[in-house]
Amino acid sequence: MSHVVCTHCMGTGAIELTGVYAETLSLVIGNPGLNGAALAKLAGCKATAMNNRLIALERHGVAEGKQFGRSILWTHKTT
Repeated sequence: MSHVVCTHCMGTGAIELTGVYAETLSLVIGNPGLNGAALAKLAGCKATAMNNRLIALERHGVAEGKQFGRSILWTHKTT
């Protein structure tokens, strides 16, 4: 079986965030425990766009959403 190296991280496991994703992660780090709508107000974008960015960050393993009632509260995932 051959070893396949990820084309994004080149096998390091690290990812480079650019543009709105880097800005979104810095918002989450600076304002932990906010939901997508509150983060969208801070970023000046629509809540749907912010929620899509947050889900993408969660898939990359750098953000974590926890259900709290009807909201999902977002934090930076350290490990």
